[in-house]
Amino acid sequence: MRGNLHGIRVLDLTSEAGHFAAKLLGDLGADVVKVEPPGGDPARRRGPFWGHVDDRERSLVWLAYNTSKRGITLDVTKPRGRDLLLDLVARADVVLETQAPGALATSGLGWDALRAKNPRVVLCSLTPWGQSGPYAGWRGSDLTVIAMSGNLHCTGDPDRAPVRCSLPVAHYHASIEAALGVTFALVAREQTGRGQHLDVAMQAAMIMPNMATASMFKTTGNRGARAGAFFRQPKSVQREIWPCKDGWVSFALRGGPARVPGLVAMVKLMDEHGMASETLKATDWKAYNHNLLSQAEVDALSAEFGAFFASKTMTELFTAAVERNLMLAPANTAREIAASEQLAFREFFVEVENPGRERLRYPGAFAKITSSDPAATAIGIRRPAPRLGEHTAEILGEVGVTEAMLIELHHARVC
Repeated sequence: MRGNLHGIRVLDLTSEAGHFAAKLLGDLGADVVKVEPPGGDPARRRGPFWGHVDDRERSLVWLAYNTSKRGITLDVTKPRGRDLLLDLVARADVVLETQAPGALATSGLGWDALRAKNPRVVLCSLTPWGQSGPYAGWRGSDLTVIAMSGNLHCTGDPDRAPVRCSLPVAHYHASIEAALGVTFALVAREQTGRGQHLDVAMQAAMIMPNMATASMFKTTGNRGARAGAFFRQPKSVQREIWPCKDGWVSFALRGGPARVPGLVAMVKLMDEHGMASETLKATDWKAYNHNLLSQAEVDALSAEFGAFFASKTMTELFTAAVERNLMLAPANTAREIAASEQLAFREFFVEVENPGRERLRYPGAFAKITSSDPAATAIGIRRPAPRLGEHTAEILGEVGVTEAMLIELHHARVC
């Protein structure tokens, strides 16, 4: 599989915040070289670990977000390491980094030094707040970024403090923006012959998921306060996530042309199971407007719908939803996702051989491409995550490092 970015060389200098960006470019066909310090990237020490063995080659975080990459060790803080990296830059197309603004320049690897070595190189800097502005020098984590972006404010139950997603979503959103920006810069380079410095701020990337909150304020006056499993209306709070026999399903009691037919069909289904009251069956759905319901009216509806959902499994409800055009969806866990017939049909999950770590099952291509030459455009995992220093000799050999020189560099702890 050559992929859309076949022939593009990417140097990945990122911390965990940017690992996904480089992986995406690798899945698109780029030759991604992960540059780690001699002791290894800190992500290697983060659990959970495959087989519950605390080993830097078995971190699931590392194994998940560093596929489609080769790996080298190189201490770029040492003069010899810095010079070798610049030699690699001369042969590269893209450099990805996540250091604090100005840190690369201080070490002699800033934008000016990189483009002096290679005017065509694209540098992408991914940081919490960006390269400029009053916050640029501040440190930041996923938690602080989603808090400062406003994303955290909307998440959680109304009677408790905000909660963050269990995964660092700011890293993932920003990594997608970074990978997209890099591809745009590579296209522009075809016209100009010169690279660009991309400045990706995680805070800015996390503003976009808040778009629905802003539109909701305009239409309902709702300021995006936390509602948990519910949805705030002008006169009531309505449940949208419902417990069922083996999990949860999403279903809204909202009206409008798109949803009223589903409400009618759901009541019919409930009636077939003897679980729709005469009052519910007599509801004038043509005049139904969820915005005008009192809380007492919402509670009465919720009691009947909730009792029906609680009597069925997620699969039973979703099967009925597909057959009857109901706007209902299961809140799938990893169990249901792994067993998904749709994902299986599209061969989404793939088995990847990790030498010494057995075969691991991974999410595969994020998109499929139809082409007269599928191998030239295929998206997917190219190789397992590299072992520490696995390709050091191979890659440094491209810039003239011999076996004897490599031994010397090891002794000097440069690689």
